[in-house]
Amino acid sequence: GLIAGLVFLIGTAHATAVPMVGDKAPDFTLTSVTGEKETLSRHKGSIVVLGLFHICDPCMNQATEMQKLLNEGTVKAVFLGVNTDGDTQGDVLAYLREFKTKVTFPYLIDPAKDVNKKYAQRFMPTVLIIDGEGIIRYRGSATSKDGLLAEIKKISR
Repeated sequence: GLIAGLVFLIGTAHATAVPMVGDKAPDFTLTSVTGEKETLSRHKGSIVVLGLFHICDPCMNQATEMQKLLNEGTVKAVFLGVNTDGDTQGDVLAYLREFKTKVTFPYLIDPAKDVNKKYAQRFMPTVLIIDGEGIIRYRGSATSKDGLLAEIKKISR
């Protein structure tokens, strides 16, 4: 049972590790508030701006910054938002209706809090920028539109 024990140890150590810059972004498949399935790995080859959110004002601000960048049309990137708190579709939709800037990117619900676990989220919001190879190139909390743009430009070169 020694080898099985080692495998188990490695498995659990890995599960609790926080995926940081330079690590592969953990894959996930979730359903958006409008019922579309989204899988992170499907966007291989594209830069992905991933926002991990709760229902909160700082999260609303962050999603708005992402949306403003998307609306400008200056960057080639996929924008995804995830409610990581297990909130219901109805609650998330009600929250999204309060936004002054309408969010058009997929906004995903995660009843099992799978993404929260995989990404070991501590900060509200958490923002990740993932390159075309699926590697995390930026991980931060509240990041302005210009800050996001600068990070995307670093990767796009």
